[in-house]
Amino acid sequence: HFASADWGMAPDAAESQRRVRLAQWLSDRKNPLFSRVIANRLWHYHFGAGIVETTNDLGFNGTRPSHPELLDWLATSLWRHDGSLKSLHRTMVLSATYRQSSHFREDAAAVDAGNRLLWRREPVRLEAELIRDAMLASAGDLNREIHGPGYYDFTTFTHNSQFYQMQDPIGPTFDRRGVYRTWVRSGRNQFLDVFDCPDPSTKTPVRAVTTTPLQSLALMNNSFAFRVSENLAAKLAVQYPGDVAAQVAGVVERIYCRLPSGEESELLSAFARQHGVAALSRVLFNSNEFLYAP
Repeated sequence: HFASADWGMAPDAAESQRRVRLAQWLSDRKNPLFSRVIANRLWHYHFGAGIVETTNDLGFNGTRPSHPELLDWLATSLWRHDGSLKSLHRTMVLSATYRQSSHFREDAAAVDAGNRLLWRREPVRLEAELIRDAMLASAGDLNREIHGPGYYDFTTFTHNSQFYQMQDPIGPTFDRRGVYRTWVRSGRNQFLDVFDCPDPSTKTPVRAVTTTPLQSLALMNNSFAFRVSENLAAKLAVQYPGDVAAQVAGVVERIYCRLPSGEESELLSAFARQHGVAALSRVLFNSNEFLYAP
């Protein structure tokens, strides 16, 4: 049985009542589309593509699901756990499919070159906001405060109409996670923009993932990248005064979450002695090992 489309409301019902009734109808357990859309969107975030690739269209104009029975099972699983998104996240990330290796296999690629059937873990580049957050976390500058109003990376001024001017503000308030960034429709952050952060004035069900020279230039020359790298280098200089090798090991550990190999340590230490630890930090931020989740 499907949820009835007859809401039983008076023609002159208040808009607030109509909105509440719409929300109730959408989330009704008898409405199968709601749980399927949610399950498919979570799958998209974890695997880089939804079971139905057109995440905003699960109808006739959308693509066919790669695993229809799995999508149905996930949708019903959501209700079996009282609509808990956390439970659905846990189910996905603990699955054998999510935890498999990203190693390439020629035999599998010959059958499914696009990895639509998920025979390996597809390497996924971090989203623009996550790149920013990960850089702040590497430098120990990420403000982990939760709740409350977001931060503004813009100022406003009025000249016959209201305009927004994007900035790179400095301070702990502006080092909060990207999820707390306040968006304005006409404001595009230059650093985030080059990493395919969507235009705030348009809806973007699936983000584009491009590789351009501007991305490398931003990680080398943008004021935010400079500031984060300088902060990281300054902290390591205090922690390991005069010991370039130890500072290099600290940079690698903070950015890559591992220690450098012997060969890496020699090469990177030579670079750091010539160009500085801050410059080395920007080089590592520019690498695939930092930018991609394997």
